[in-house]
Amino acid sequence: EDARPGELTQIIAASPAKRWPVGLAAAGGTALLLVGTWLVLGRPAADRAVPTGSTQAIAAGGSAEATAAVSDLSIAVLPFEDMSEAGDKEYFSDGLTEELIDALARVDNLQVAARTSSFAFKEGSADVRTIADSLGVANVLEGSVRASGDRLRITAQLIQASDGFHLWSESYDRELTDVFEVQEEIADAIATALLGRLGLEHGADFSVARTDIEAYEQYLLGRAFVSQRGEALHRAEDHFRAALAIDSMYAPAWGGLAEVYALYPYYASVDFEESLASSEEAARRALALDPNSANAHVALGSVLRERRQWKDAERELRRAVQLAPESSEAQGELSQYLLAVGDFEGAMEAARRSLALDPLSHHKLGLVGVYGLAARHYEEAEEVLWRVRGFTIAPISLTQFLAYQGRFDEAERAARIEPSLEDLLTSMVAAARAEPGSPERLRG
Repeated sequence: EDARPGELTQIIAASPAKRWPVGLAAAGGTALLLVGTWLVLGRPAADRAVPTGSTQAIAAGGSAEATAAVSDLSIAVLPFEDMSEAGDKEYFSDGLTEELIDALARVDNLQVAARTSSFAFKEGSADVRTIADSLGVANVLEGSVRASGDRLRITAQLIQASDGFHLWSESYDRELTDVFEVQEEIADAIATALLGRLGLEHGADFSVARTDIEAYEQYLLGRAFVSQRGEALHRAEDHFRAALAIDSMYAPAWGGLAEVYALYPYYASVDFEESLASSEEAARRALALDPNSANAHVALGSVLRERRQWKDAERELRRAVQLAPESSEAQGELSQYLLAVGDFEGAMEAARRSLALDPLSHHKLGLVGVYGLAARHYEEAEEVLWRVRGFTIAPISLTQFLAYQGRFDEAERAARIEPSLEDLLTSMVAAARAEPGSPERLRG
């Protein structure tokens, strides 16, 4: 409804892998969840819970400020601008941004907007206040990267969104090989500036794994393709393997490879068990080199969850959350584990936390809605599910829920949210309307 001139044309022209990554993942990854949710809905209704807090306000389309103040200890790291003369270092500036997000997520009680949400403003011209309001944060970090030959210039500034006040700014002119040291310095400076206002120390370890600069660039290219999902995962694998060919002891590249293999079953025609085995092998290699790699713990925990190795999966995922308490991915994967073992309230709590860290993600929003049904937070779940787009399980769950309650007109509207599912879901609603034993019911 609010498309800019030419925006729809750009979306249509984009590759399917960029347009529909969440829907593709949902189709394969949440089939079992759908069955479980449907079974839960068959039980007698419990008291409905009223949504509270900023996460629920965002999910319902309201203002977070209306129900809860934004924490001063919150930040969004916007994509650093590529200022290189040739304009060919975007993957480098994006990679540096993502690395800073991961580093700051290690700081307990510092809310850090996830990559998905912060990168949504990459091509836009929104002001800092608008961005902060959209992401539910009080502070914004922005900067630029200029790489020329063996030299690197990085500028960064921390801005208080409410009044545009610069809390901290710095420029770094270094050798390209010093990029790891600069990452640590920026993360430490940001955490100190924010927590220092409250007289607190962050106590986080921002140490970055060192490697050959060519291996690092291959790693950053791999991360850029991972974020695109779809067929781009094959290119991500190629770059991670290229990094490992240069430095086989580089833990982040092994962690990236583990993530690729964990994602493959939802985007490519691969053998599920073989892909899980490859993911586990890469994750364990990463952890052997760096036991504190939160991403590797997430990947390993996800593999173990898929294999129903519940205790081991929980250990890995909780370790990931311990290492990176403000990681949306760690919280999201933990929520899926908790749902699988029947802890619906725990799953809901983790899903809400994941959404708070990634408020523009319809995938995370959809999980809050679906898990809300499982936890019997029906009003909250219904409000959220009407807003979700591009996450297949959401309209399926909403349509089933409304039909189960006998609200057939609303169920028919929900069945038309996702065009690719309309025939399937409208047939289901028609069957639900029909008398038991009738031809319409049997056909449905």
